[in-house]
Amino acid sequence: MVKTGTMPFAGAMAAAFGFYLDGWLAHDYLHHSVFKGSVAKTVTWNNAVGYFLGFVQGYDVGWWRARHNTHHVCTNEDGSDPDIKTAPLLIYVRGNPKIAKALNWFQRFQQYYYVPVMAVLDVYWRLESIAFVAMRMPKMLPQAGALVAHYALLLWCFQGQMGLMFQMMLARGFLTGIVVFATHYGEDILDAQDVVGMTLVEQTAKTSRNITGGWLVNVLTGFISLQTEHHLFPMMPTGNLMTIQPDVRAFFTKHKLEYREGNLIDCVKQNIKALAFEHLL
Repeated sequence: MVKTGTMPFAGAMAAAFGFYLDGWLAHDYLHHSVFKGSVAKTVTWNNAVGYFLGFVQGYDVGWWRARHNTHHVCTNEDGSDPDIKTAPLLIYVRGNPKIAKALNWFQRFQQYYYVPVMAVLDVYWRLESIAFVAMRMPKMLPQAGALVAHYALLLWCFQGQMGLMFQMMLARGFLTGIVVFATHYGEDILDAQDVVGMTLVEQTAKTSRNITGGWLVNVLTGFISLQTEHHLFPMMPTGNLMTIQPDVRAFFTKHKLEYREGNLIDCVKQNIKALAFEHLL
């Protein structure tokens, strides 16, 4: 629709939604949660599809794994989890007067620009992915070739419609960002001493929040909405996360752990609350 000019804006938004869903699908394959069997089959086939889907999005899989695998190993650990390094654009205050007083004039608007700033994430991730590959040349020449091919195809599709291409990226960034940030960023940030002796279950309880809404929300968010279950069982097929959710909830209750969840709007409010600072000055 973009190329033919029949419905260019609708085509751009359809492409944004396609990239958005492609990201969740790639996430499943790169967690080795789709193809099961021997180690060779599990790794080879999941990687093959995951790498292709990464190419479709314009992200390098090596870059994504460097971020995402580390995030799973040290979720919300200050200085270690790359996913929560949002400074200087977003500084999570979380009720700390010292952090609140250190905010500059621009950051004092962060609770208001938090939602719209999600839109820039696709552009940011694309640039970060390109930088990751460029810094590892010529070792990553094949990956560089894949990125060049992706952008050549993208520019061909949006030829003469560069503004629409940028709008597509903004829409995709907003869709992915608003979901990803809802499940971790407003939760507890842990120091090195906090995690000493802490179990995976305890850390997950403090750092993850599910998005409620049932089957449709789970599908539309690539089952990232079941963030707690995903972090406990990262290689489980996402369709099975709903099956084990009652057991996980019961386990948390039994061991007096908080099972954090809320609808998407509540999760966004939780993030905004963690950014708020005026009451601390």
